[in-house]
Amino acid sequence: MSAASPPGPSQRRWQASERTPADLARAARVLALRGRRAAASLYAGGYASAFRGAGIEFDELRPYTFGDDVRTIDWNATARRGEPYVRRFREERDQTLVILLDVSASMGFGSVGRSKAQAAAHAAALLAAAASHAGDRVSLVTFADGVRTELPAGSGEGHAWRLIGSAVAEAAHCGGSTDLAAAARHLHARRVRRSITVLLSDLRDEVALPPRATRVGAGLESLARGHDLVVAALVDPREMAIPSVGRLWLRDPERPDRATRLDTGRARVREAYASAARARRRDVTRRVRGLGADCVWLRSDRDPLSALVALVRERSARSGATA
Repeated sequence: MSAASPPGPSQRRWQASERTPADLARAARVLALRGRRAAASLYAGGYASAFRGAGIEFDELRPYTFGDDVRTIDWNATARRGEPYVRRFREERDQTLVILLDVSASMGFGSVGRSKAQAAAHAAALLAAAASHAGDRVSLVTFADGVRTELPAGSGEGHAWRLIGSAVAEAAHCGGSTDLAAAARHLHARRVRRSITVLLSDLRDEVALPPRATRVGAGLESLARGHDLVVAALVDPREMAIPSVGRLWLRDPERPDRATRLDTGRARVREAYASAARARRRDVTRRVRGLGADCVWLRSDRDPLSALVALVRERSARSGATA
């Protein structure tokens, strides 16, 4: 739901400043520069180990030294040379990061000077820069009620800059309903091999319902089955708590005919609103993790870097524990 009242002055200024191609390009350059600096934090946080490569390849054969894992001893070489030798391997990254960016109408909502879609574009910039730093390929697919744009997988700083520009431009023109299943079908039709797939979406098509009951649920299930899925769920602070501003009309931006009126002057109404938001967040997190995917929440009023660093550190620690 989004408030039917007009946006505040700061939001109007942001939106007005992003209307021209020149301003969109300027915003993309700012995000690209910030992303390049922040990529070091993501990389230091464990990006490479959090998003491991597709396999390992032989690196060298060398004499055993104290502390080496005895499971790496090459018994044939040991028998030939009369002393223990171990086989060393290195990670074969050959990794692709697919960024799925939701640009449906609900992602256009913003009460803090930028929309959820713009916050998602910021997160996409950080991820693209980190992937470029690691030498990984990265692609972008934007979607709403269908796939809007696609930037095929590529690597290098120039490709990352193009991806960020595309994300910023798409985030400025949100519209339509959410059909994540269409994005999942698109990846399947393109025969995109198993990859790290990061979904940036507010999941407003009620993912809390059973997986096959909604397009979002079915799409998540399909993505989690075919890819290493990370769900980065976007939320605006007004979707978590609502201030006391009297009677307020709320409408669904993806279904304009659905609206409800809240008397925000009543403390009981505000608490019920916040309680429902907390319950939805818990349920979404539980269902996403139940599919074997990671779930991280990104607030539109905060820099996504700290949340993404926490995510890669958690994944890196988990990967190290299971290696």
